[in-house]
Amino acid sequence: MNHHSIIDRDGSTPLDHDQIVGIRFSHLTTMGELDELEDINIQKGLEWLNRQKDPNYLSTEFLCKLHEKLFGDVWKWAGKFRTAEVNISKYRAYDVAPQLKNFFEDAKLWLSGGNMKSEEIAAEIHHRLVTIHPFPNGNGRTTRIYTEYVQKRNNWPVTSWMASLSESPALRRDKYIKALRSADNGNFEPLVEFMRESKKS
Repeated sequence: MNHHSIIDRDGSTPLDHDQIVGIRFSHLTTMGELDELEDINIQKGLEWLNRQKDPNYLSTEFLCKLHEKLFGDVWKWAGKFRTAEVNISKYRAYDVAPQLKNFFEDAKLWLSGGNMKSEEIAAEIHHRLVTIHPFPNGNGRTTRIYTEYVQKRNNWPVTSWMASLSESPALRRDKYIKALRSADNGNFEPLVEFMRESKKS
């Protein structure tokens, strides 16, 4: 299961200064080298995640631990919240912790309430975490992996985010981004549909 970034990156692109801050390997020079190390780390993180039976998986602590396991061999800041502002999120860095607290309280209500379909809950979980953007990097991959984990824990059909991506990566990426933007405006149906199309058989 390859959870590589859904956004294609040119492996020969040199790393800039901002991308090197906090990295554990000073010899890295290109995106391709970084991607390779991250992929190895992510596989180790997935092995850890597949063993987890923690009843408190709907928690900030669990999410931070997951991020640390996925990226901690590569980044010193893995598992720690971002301290810088980013254009991709409407939340300031100091909003991350309270927003995550609110999110997990909502998620517990969604799961226990019985008023929402499993597809809707999974889409809400994915979108809220992407919107909060808790970490300096690796948010998309962590969010997709965490969403799959919630689906597995609740015996729901599991989304495979890379389904058919190799056939039409630009189209899939465009559809994914548009679905997230639609969810920003309160319409979750495109994201639900995207995730439904990506279900593992």
